[in-house]
Formats: sequence, C-alpha cells, structure tokens
Amino acid sequence: MKIRLCILAVLVFLILSASLAIGQDAPVVTLVEGRLIDPGSAPFYLQAVITENTDPDEHVDVEMSWVAPDKWRRTIKSEDFSQTLVVNGDRTFEQDSDLYFPLGLRVITTAQVDPADVVNALRPGDLVRTKANGKADESGPYGLLEWVGAAGHSVSFTDYHNFKDKRIARLLRYTIEIGDFLEARVTTLGELERYDESQFAIAEPTPREKLNRSVILSEAELRTLATQPMEVIWPQILDDPRTSGLAKYCVSINRSGQVREIFPLRVSFKEADDSVRRQIMKWKFKPPLKDGVPVQAEAVLDLTFETRAYGPPSPLTDAEVRKLATNTVDPEFPLGSKTGATCNIRIAVDAEGKVIQQLAGAGASELTAACMNAVARWKFSPIIENGQPRPYRAEITFRVP
Repeated sequence: MKIRLCILAVLVFLILSASLAIGQDAPVVTLVEGRLIDPGSAPFYLQAVITENTDPDEHVDVEMSWVAPDKWRRTIKSEDFSQTLVVNGDRTFEQDSDLYFPLGLRVITTAQVDPADVVNALRPGDLVRTKANGKADESGPYGLLEWVGAAGHSVSFTDYHNFKDKRIARLLRYTIEIGDFLEARVTTLGELERYDESQFAIAEPTPREKLNRSVILSEAELRTLATQPMEVIWPQILDDPRTSGLAKYCVSINRSGQVREIFPLRVSFKEADDSVRRQIMKWKFKPPLKDGVPVQAEAVLDLTFETRAYGPPSPLTDAEVRKLATNTVDPEFPLGSKTGATCNIRIAVDAEGKVIQQLAGAGASELTAACMNAVARWKFSPIIENGQPRPYRAEITFRVP
C-alpha cells in the first residue's frame, strides 16, 4: 500500500508540474512549498487573521477544520463579508452575507491551505519566484519568501514552519495594488485529532445555483458577455508626450454580471486611473455561467488608450471653460498680493466633468497655491459632442482684484 501511495504521489506531482508550467521556453515548475489539502494529508485545524494595511483596525477572522478533501468546514467573519461553508461528501452547505465574495479575500483565504489556487491563475508572462524554480528569496526577515505574481492573484508566502511532513507559510500577503495589500497571519495550525461529527452535519444542502463559485475568463470571453460597448473615454492628459499606448486592469464581476472590483495591473496615467475605474464600474454583463449556473468571474482587460481621441483638439479658453463651470470658488490670495497680478491654472476635465489634473501655467508663481486650492473645489459640466459627453483641457486665468 505504501508503495502504491508513493507512486500515486509522484504521478500527482508530475501532473501538477506539467500543468503549472508558464512561459514560452522550457517548462518551469512553479509549485510553492506547502499544500495542506492534498488527498491523504493529516487532518488539521487552522485559525488566521487577515488585515488590510490601509485599515489595520478592521480584520477578518478565518477558522477551518479539515478532515479530508470531501469533509471540511470553514468560517470567515468580518464586517464586510462573512461565510460559513461545510463540505461533507457530495453535500455542501454555504451561507454568505453577500452574493459577492471579494476577490482578494477569496484568494488569500484559499492560498493559506492551497497555494496551487494562485499558481493555476498564472498567465504567460506573469512573474514567479519560488524555491521550485530557483528564484525564491531566502534572506528575508522570515526566511524563505516565495511569490506568485498572477494577475488578480498576486500572493507572497513566507514565515514557513513545519507541519507534519510539509512546510507551510504562516504569513501571506495579497497585493491589491501598489501600496495596498491584504496580510493573512496563520495564528493556529495543529492536527485535528478529535472532532465532533455534528460540525460537519448538513441538514439541507445549498442548491447548486446558490453556491458562490468563481471562474477566470479570457478577455474575449468577457467581451461576449457585455451588454454594452466596453468603451473607455480617456481624459486629455496634460503635458505628457505619450498620447497612446496600453493599460491593463483585472475586473471582477458578480453572478448577476455587475462589476464589483477593479484592480489596476498597468496604469499608464495615474491621473486618469480613477476616471477609467469609474467608467468600467458602470459596465454591465450577462451573468457568467459554469455548467449552466451563474458564477462570479474575473478577467484581465488590455485597454488601448488615446488621450486625444475624444473632445476638442485644443484647450478651451478661460471664457469658454467658465461657461461650463457649475460651481466656482475664488482664490484666497496671499496678503500683499499685487493688484492686477495674474495666475493661470491648466486643467484636464474628464467626461463626467471631474477635474483629474491641474498644472501651473503662466503668471505669478506666488499665487499658484491659492489658485490651485480654489480650482480643486470647482465643478464642471462635460462638453457635449454628437450628444455624448466628452473630456477637455482648459486654462483658467485668475486676477488679483
């Protein structure tokens, strides 16, 4: 029996290694160190706390009891999303506080026990640094550091400790975007020696159509689900020689086809990022299906931008842009400012009428701060061309009375 199990383990490893290869050259094994939920693994009990660096006071509590791949229980508790999930044989019970399982939370919760989940999300060109491919960092504060940079599934694994015959990461970090991440700390991991069968009892299984499942779609597959043109009206960025190029976003939609989250993967202009996200959030899709049942879905979008494709070719004059202003605020000029002194502020307004960028133009530099503070509170209407709102550039002139 031991020989058969050994042969089976080798076959599983070889199959996984082949299926997880990326790149265009020789296959690269990208397995991270430890996976808790392999068939035949020791039953375990796990507790973890997940926090976001931008809001450390909020946290997510995760608790999991695992006996076998077809017998386990997990609870997730937080203010924004909670879940109770029980699997027992071919029966599943799931209770969620929301129909949408936040992508980052789902990824990092799963990665704690199954790193293969993020590895399976790799696309050609994604970066991987693991011990298996010889690119891991072993000089960090927690020793071995492995990282899988899959789009929307970018997770690092570190602070490894032994559990039975495996090395398991106790500290994981999911990158939302630059400077923003979720961090999962495994606080308890031990063998599940005794357990109460009642915690795995399922009186009434959850119907298949109500289970919260997720799929990864190609961009082409997502576009076939769109109920409207997937068009982005790019703002007219100021003073940048790049007027065209590519941007990349990971988009996650719920079971009804509504966009719930957007993760920037390649932002060409940070000034335009908020405008682009607001537009994508308004897109609508037909519900994505798997086996005939609506599911969550995610896809990576490669967007071509052209910052001069929409709106007037030249900046509006002071008189023209003031006619579009719906709210104006006068600058609070510094004491002693010379009467008649002027200051010009150049602005870029998106198709929703929001100022996304402002730069100092000609005029007295000592007035710039006051004028910019005032413009930040101005509101505008977009330009209407052929019945459609369009972005524009403009220059506003302020004069000391």
